[in-house]
Amino acid sequence: MNNLKKVGLTALATTLVSSASFAGELSVTGSATLSYTGLSTASNTNPWAQNNSVKFNGGGDLDNGMTVSVYYELDQGNNVFDDYNLKLGMGDAGTLSFSGNSSSGSGVDKLKDIVPNAYSPVYEATDSVDSGLIDASGNAQAGQWGYDVSAGGFDLSMSYNPKPADTAHNSAETGYAVKYGGLMDGLTLSAGYFDDGDDAENDTYGIEYTMGSVTAAYQITKVDYTATTDTDQDATHYGVSVAINEELSVSAGRQEIEFDGAGEDEINSGFGASYTMGSISMSGGFNKNESKGGSGTAADIEATIFAISFAF
Repeated sequence: MNNLKKVGLTALATTLVSSASFAGELSVTGSATLSYTGLSTASNTNPWAQNNSVKFNGGGDLDNGMTVSVYYELDQGNNVFDDYNLKLGMGDAGTLSFSGNSSSGSGVDKLKDIVPNAYSPVYEATDSVDSGLIDASGNAQAGQWGYDVSAGGFDLSMSYNPKPADTAHNSAETGYAVKYGGLMDGLTLSAGYFDDGDDAENDTYGIEYTMGSVTAAYQITKVDYTATTDTDQDATHYGVSVAINEELSVSAGRQEIEFDGAGEDEINSGFGASYTMGSISMSGGFNKNESKGGSGTAADIEATIFAISFAF
């Protein structure tokens, strides 16, 4: 990993409009990944692909004791920064953030999925629709404000997007998340709420427990649409991850989604493993989707996934 320190500090300080005495740095990291996604429903599609990512992290201390950080990601040969955000650290008063595009991490992004996995969530890879999640009805991140703070043993997170341009309703979206780990060592309770303005009001509740190298979690999520033409969803998601040693981890999980009025529950299940050796990471797994969208006639979708990544 190469760190390029003190690059363009004058320009960075000017952009952040911080103060005359701003000391900061910019680091650059990258990765290249070769992946395989074999789908039972896409036997004629080439399963091999390459993913690339270059990440820029900049920031520093202001003369009033606050901190400023900025993040950009350039990937997939688009020649544009498709993920970027700006954060203001205010010490015990928390962190205020603004997401330029697709990188919020505040509000219900904290609780979208608390179930641990060694590689990929059980609902990924089989298809492009991730049902049964608290943000299934919206949560546009471009132009989203966030606020995170810890107080009295609680971790609180909020998000607000006044005009989510990439959604149909174009009304303000708000999200809230809270975590509490003060009951006993290793145990974390969580709850979240999301209102996308017009379409739905969603909530989620979860419990996570870590004992030694084992982490297990159970999460309940409800997606409640306002319009009767949309289908409400009630989901349960649970799983366990085990760190065999410092390099190797394995996991297994299952998600069950009840669609209002549907005859069957959609079931996503899978297992995965990851191994890290220095700057090289290898991951793989198997996911299966049954009764997609609650349809009893939908064909099962099986995904065999593998990736090898090189960090620099």
